Amino acid sequence: MVRTLSNAEMMAHHTADCQPTEEYVLHCHETFEVYYFVSGRVSYLVEGRQYTPQPESMLLLPPNVFHGVRVEGRENYERYALHFRPSLLPADMTGLLLSPFQGGEGDVYYPQADAFGLRGYFEQVMACDELDDDMRDAALAARIQALLTQVVYMSRKRRGAPRPAGNPTVEEIVRYLNAHLSEPITLDELSARFFISKYYLNTVFKKYTGTTVMNYVIHKRLAAARQSIRQGTPPTDAAQECGFGDYSAFFRAYKKLYAQSPSRTVQSNQG
Repeated sequence: MVRTLSNAEMMAHHTADCQPTEEYVLHCHETFEVYYFVSGRVSYLVEGRQYTPQPESMLLLPPNVFHGVRVEGRENYERYALHFRPSLLPADMTGLLLSPFQGGEGDVYYPQADAFGLRGYFEQVMACDELDDDMRDAALAARIQALLTQVVYMSRKRRGAPRPAGNPTVEEIVRYLNAHLSEPITLDELSARFFISKYYLNTVFKKYTGTTVMNYVIHKRLAAARQSIRQGTPPTDAAQECGFGDYSAFFRAYKKLYAQSPSRTVQSNQG
């Protein structure tokens, strides 16, 4: 079962499935994301940290965070998810409503989020699919603001759970990569900087993040470039600012990942 609602500023969906997956389905978005887990045995990889979400828990992710899910068993996996851009929110409320995302610095996990009635807020968002077209977008914006306001309330009443422990070397490499995405990055340079062989570097990195070093870098650069393009930066400038020295390589990677060209993203943004 999949229920989906979307417009230019957001996408919300409610899914229920019992099909296990062998590998993590990894991706990186330029939107803020809120996940509410209802049931099922799953694990999430988030920038080298592994979460095992409990029923009625919530995970918040800021933009451009590399993450993925793996369904562990055949139990019914049910969740709500919300992806949104800050432009959906009133300008005078943006700082407040985004504050639970730690200012965009990292992920936050809240167990027992049902104590704050969050599932009901998600249902109110999904119920917008029953409204007439001329009401739907206004209702979505209002109900998402109400949901995020409740998340702010929860964050003030209860701190998020401590982050899962990862591999210290991988965490250090991830921090370095995120701070230097616009600069040339090679396995040789990383190997020398962190005093480990290239083989071990890729092996341990993939174990904890679910992907190779360079695939991680490409996904993060593409997500940052797409966000920049949506904000009005010309694609050629966005590519260069995000670490792509060769525009043709950027174009091919962008189209492969997003199934559209950078210029099409510009057109969609203008439309």
